[in-house]
Amino acid sequence: MTNVLKLSQCLPDAAALKAAPASSTSPQPCSHRLPDAWVERLFARLSALYGARLADLWRGADLEEVKDVWAVELADLSGEEIARGLAACRDRKFPPTLPEFRELCRPPIDFEAAFREACEQTRLREMGLDRWSSPAIYWAAARIGNWDLRNSSYQAIAKRWQAELAVALEEQRAGRLPEIPPARPTLPAPGKTTPTAQAKAWIAACRAILDGRSQPEIEALKATAMRACAVGGATA
Repeated sequence: MTNVLKLSQCLPDAAALKAAPASSTSPQPCSHRLPDAWVERLFARLSALYGARLADLWRGADLEEVKDVWAVELADLSGEEIARGLAACRDRKFPPTLPEFRELCRPPIDFEAAFREACEQTRLREMGLDRWSSPAIYWAAARIGNWDLRNSSYQAIAKRWQAELAVALEEQRAGRLPEIPPARPTLPAPGKTTPTAQAKAWIAACRAILDGRSQPEIEALKATAMRACAVGGATA
């Protein structure tokens, strides 16, 4: 138990794992183990949370060997995921085993809930109001396409959606997924625009010319259009 308690002298801050510089805290995809500093902070945090219960979990085991196994088996997790796992431990009465901790760090994906988010946020994106919980959901939605999202039920598109989201999540973990780009306003559909006063005035003048109306009438319509433009420019 002495070895476990000594770990509490480290900085057991989950935020430190999440916010530390990428060069020292973000294991690359080719890494075969977590940095030792990560493992020390992780076990220090678990020791602070569980005290003697953590010691009881590993009683009779070589703690250094345990940490070595965790370093290898958690190497594919990001700092954000490990911080999530530590945060989840606050609501657990007993310390997690390695498989349990992995599940806390990377909870099973609710593909259907993610699909509902994609449909809703894609609609809101047209108005610049979208708020995505993860870039992976955005990019999976982008790869599926707006038409399929709007016209397919989850049951009809489930396999394709799950495949796209799984790929996007893996790219995100590997640091290869771009951030969500800013929304761009879409052009209104044909016939859905509302002409301005200036545009209406010029349209009336053009129609008068095409209809072969008298020159004085055309000139009067042109003058009306010019006045509308001047007023529009002054109030813009």
